[in-house]
Amino acid sequence: DTMEFPAGLIKKGESPEDAAMRRIREETGYVGKECTIMPGHDVSRTLCMSPGLTNETVHCVLVDVDLDDPANQGGLKQDLKDGEYTIVKRVELREGLNKVLEEGDNMPYAGLYMFSLGLETGIGM
Repeated sequence: DTMEFPAGLIKKGESPEDAAMRRIREETGYVGKECTIMPGHDVSRTLCMSPGLTNETVHCVLVDVDLDDPANQGGLKQDLKDGEYTIVKRVELREGLNKVLEEGDNMPYAGLYMFSLGLETGIGM
C-alpha cells in the first residue's frame, strides 16, 4: 500500500486546475473551492518526475477545501473508477503528517514525503 496526495491524468481539453478539482472530488469526496500554488499562480510549471527513467511530467496544484461547506461534511461520496481503491485520511498538517509518514505502515509517495520535509525545514528556519 502507498500513501499519496490525490492525483490523476489531465483529460484532453482540461486545465491542470480543473483536473485537480475533479480528482480531489473523485478520490476523496471533498469539493474544492479554488486552486493556488503561490501568490499570483494557480498551478506550477511543468515538472519532471524521474528524469532519465521516464518522460512523465506533472503540475502541482494546491486545492483549498472549505471544511465548513455543507458539501464537505457528513458522508462524503468518492467517485472511484474500477481498480481504484482509496482510504481518505485527514490529518493535522504538521504533527499528523509527520506521524503518518514516520510511523505509518504504508509507503509514502516521494512527493508527499518531500512536502513534509519542506514544511519541517521551513518551520525550523
